Amino acid sequence: MEEYELHLERARRSFEAFKLLREKGLNEDAISRGYYAILHLCFALLVKNNLDLPKTHSGLIAKLWQNKEKLKIGEDTVRNISRIQSLRENGDYGIVSAIKEDDLDLVERVYKELLKIVEDD
Repeated sequence: MEEYELHLERARRSFEAFKLLREKGLNEDAISRGYYAILHLCFALLVKNNLDLPKTHSGLIAKLWQNKEKLKIGEDTVRNISRIQSLRENGDYGIVSAIKEDDLDLVERVYKELLKIVEDD
């Protein structure tokens, strides 16, 4: 299996975990799995476009900004991925949960949008 396909598979499994955790009301864990599903879709997109993978989470956002036209992703999508990244950090490290249903809806929308871009490209 190629690196691209491995990232797609990892994204799909993480998204399945996101949905299961969301159903159980485990919002902090769901946001984390949702973020990683999006991260792996971004990695698949970068690999597919012959771009190097970033070494950090903030590096991912920078790489997306720098290559948004080539990757065919909009500024709003990059902003949303950055927001989801922040929500994941809050969910993983925060004491009081700030994760709302709207945040989980955002994860689902961004995941589906990126999946379409990855599969159409």
